[in-house]
Amino acid sequence: MTNRRPQSRDIATADAPPLAAWLLGALFLGAVALLSLPAARAASGAFGWTPLWLLGMPLASLAALAASRLSLRLPRRRMPDSSPAMRRRRPGTAQARRRTVPVRQRLPRAA
Repeated sequence: MTNRRPQSRDIATADAPPLAAWLLGALFLGAVALLSLPAARAASGAFGWTPLWLLGMPLASLAALAASRLSLRLPRRRMPDSSPAMRRRRPGTAQARRRTVPVRQRLPRAA
């Protein structure tokens, strides 16, 4: 039995969620539809601008999925206690309160 180091290609395919594969398939089919069907390049009354739905939305979803997966891998950074933002805060100060406005007496209405 040999200890084989995993290749980056193996890691990328093992971690690929099924949603990413589905979105890539939708993006491919949308590109094929845009290139082969002239009506897919126009706007429709029911759906709006069709290239947005065929290419733009799958691309935006893939970008959001990649950004969410990337943010999960990044370590969380904590603000050090000696940062300028921590020094600006004054402990023990109360929140400001509104002043009470004196109630004005209403004058009787003239008819």
